[in-house]
Amino acid sequence: MKSKINKKTGKEIEPYSKEWLTEQEVKTILELPKLSEKYETWILLLYTPALRVTEALNVRVRDLNTEKKEILVIGGKKRDINDIAPVPCNLRVLRQIKRYAERNDLKPSDYIMFGNQGKQVGREWVYRVLNKLCHEAGIDKKIGTHTLRRSRATHLLNKGIPLEQVSKYLRHQNLSTTMEYLKITTADIQKKLEDMGDPIDDIINSGY
Repeated sequence: MKSKINKKTGKEIEPYSKEWLTEQEVKTILELPKLSEKYETWILLLYTPALRVTEALNVRVRDLNTEKKEILVIGGKKRDINDIAPVPCNLRVLRQIKRYAERNDLKPSDYIMFGNQGKQVGREWVYRVLNKLCHEAGIDKKIGTHTLRRSRATHLLNKGIPLEQVSKYLRHQNLSTTMEYLKITTADIQKKLEDMGDPIDDIINSGY
């Protein structure tokens, strides 16, 4: 996968990896003996609510809402920077992230994913961190900044969550976008119908 260079900054742009992690691989990363609380928090924030990296980077302490079990996401793909969308998030994870913020004396306006001197980190840094952690976990995959988001969506789908609900969870405008994103084809859907027993077989006349 050939790297691209940002013409304005001269920095390498991380490739949009099509890889995804299994549930066990995510678990293996989170159980790394030397995994810092900081990077554990990054992974949980990216993976659990299936955030885009640009969305996760903008999450501040004040955006965490344990009462409603959601995170307020600012901006995002094809959204205005002032657009705010509530995104559901596991309560246990939300509480863990809030405890992390408290232990680091973060103010309501501080970013959860902060770098040196509390400044907001960039996509390139996240990309490097994720690949480093995968290497330490013995996972031989090229990880992009969307990998955790894609992995979470795939895991939800495998758990039996309907495709349209997974699509809404990802905040995709069209179901076709989700299908392309998760590499789901019409043939996959047809096979699923055949495996489960298409209800149309009980409706139409057996003579067809």
